Amino acid sequence: MSPLPETIAEILPPNPIRVETALSRYPVHRLAKHGDIAIDIKEKNERGELSIRWEVDYSKKHGQAGPLAYKLDTLIINRRIEEAPHPIPKIIKLGSLREICRELGLNEGQATRNIKKSLHQNASAYITPKIRYRQNDGSEQTLEVGFTRYSVVFTGQKLPDGRKADAVYIVLNDIYMQVINGAMTRPLDYDYLKSLPPAPQRFYELLSYRMYATIKNDRPRAKLLYSELCTYAPLVRQTDWNIVRPQLARIHAPHKKSGYIARIDFQDTVDGDGQPDWIMLYQPGPKARAEYRAFAKRGGPVMLEVEPIPAEPPALSGLQPPALPPAEPEPSPLEAALIGHGITAEIAGELVHHQDAEKIRLQVEILEWYIAHKPGKIDDPAAWLVSAIKSKNGRAIPKGFTTRADRERQAEAIRQRQQAEAEQKRREREQEAAERAERKAIAAYWKSLTPEQQAELDAAAQAQAAPDDVAQEWGPLKRIGQQIRRDQYIRQLLKDRPPAEG
Repeated sequence: MSPLPETIAEILPPNPIRVETALSRYPVHRLAKHGDIAIDIKEKNERGELSIRWEVDYSKKHGQAGPLAYKLDTLIINRRIEEAPHPIPKIIKLGSLREICRELGLNEGQATRNIKKSLHQNASAYITPKIRYRQNDGSEQTLEVGFTRYSVVFTGQKLPDGRKADAVYIVLNDIYMQVINGAMTRPLDYDYLKSLPPAPQRFYELLSYRMYATIKNDRPRAKLLYSELCTYAPLVRQTDWNIVRPQLARIHAPHKKSGYIARIDFQDTVDGDGQPDWIMLYQPGPKARAEYRAFAKRGGPVMLEVEPIPAEPPALSGLQPPALPPAEPEPSPLEAALIGHGITAEIAGELVHHQDAEKIRLQVEILEWYIAHKPGKIDDPAAWLVSAIKSKNGRAIPKGFTTRADRERQAEAIRQRQQAEAEQKRREREQEAAERAERKAIAAYWKSLTPEQQAELDAAAQAQAAPDDVAQEWGPLKRIGQQIRRDQYIRQLLKDRPPAEG
């Protein structure tokens, strides 16, 4: 599949997929078709202490997860996880092997066997991280464990909840569930991801962090180190520019064609070990800017910035590369909500500092209501929102609007009512089943008696009846009364009977 032409990229709106930001920035797959690439990342802080570790080990039987396994994770499994309700459930349906092939644009047959093998590769990849990541409530979390992300259950096998699998399912492991349910997410263009070969796709995932930050902060170019790309893609790192240039050209080509990148410049430098390295400078193209506008306008996932590139050592050419701007603090959740609607980070910070938080939340919700229910009514959401927050009383609540808290309370009330109704129906079904079982037992007991025993039982049952009740029965009522007294008598006998031994 080839990338979208530049003209189409400007016309078609991005099809967003929300991707967690805790694990997706680190590599799990080799992107070359053949061979193995060791994934063993270790980074130290300024005190020489190990601050980041990321190691991935693979099953000897199934091998290292490669390009197809990468496509499965990023295009199929990530999409199913995004589409699942939150909190994300443990068991997720992927579809049949043939359906997965069709979704990836692969011919069925041999491809289904390759898909199955790739699923085993992904499921058996054992990850040992020591990382910090930001959760969706703005807090930081440390992850220092060893885990695999999920297990695979194929069609016809038994799922953990007892069902028989009618397709291919993954069963998320507890640590992985905890991370993806709590981590922040960010948007990517799913259709664009799908159109790219594995290496350019991974490059897009990595560069998008820097590209969003560049556009948001009105910087001219995004920066990425060649060595960093090789580490986090991962790719085989070269030291000869004559080899590096065509290696990068193949990765950059689809992004230049689509208009995601307008221009690329390189600066010679060296890494901490004195090895040749290159600073890559990317000018955002029309597609990158269209993506940013679309995601910000929709109020989509927070645009996150990654840590800036460390200060570069002197360039091989003898010139010192330009210093990078200092790292900016991560926006608070409320600031992020404003930034998501196109307000600059500086103005968002001022509003959150000077205005009431509840007022800001209400105005954001009113804006989102207009966007959802009356599209096109507000031409400039950012300007509308700033004006609403700064006004004395904010915008008036529109007819039909309910706050998110009210919607959550209403949903909870509906859930509790439905739960109570379901519980009542369950009790009624149990009561009906118990009554049917009792009637069946009474009938069976009566049939087990000889005619003489039945006559004795009838006499005993009638002897317990009140004379006044019997006197009022005649015709059909007499027969019905006798039947009722007989059933009551047998019911009591069954209750008084000691339980069978053994």
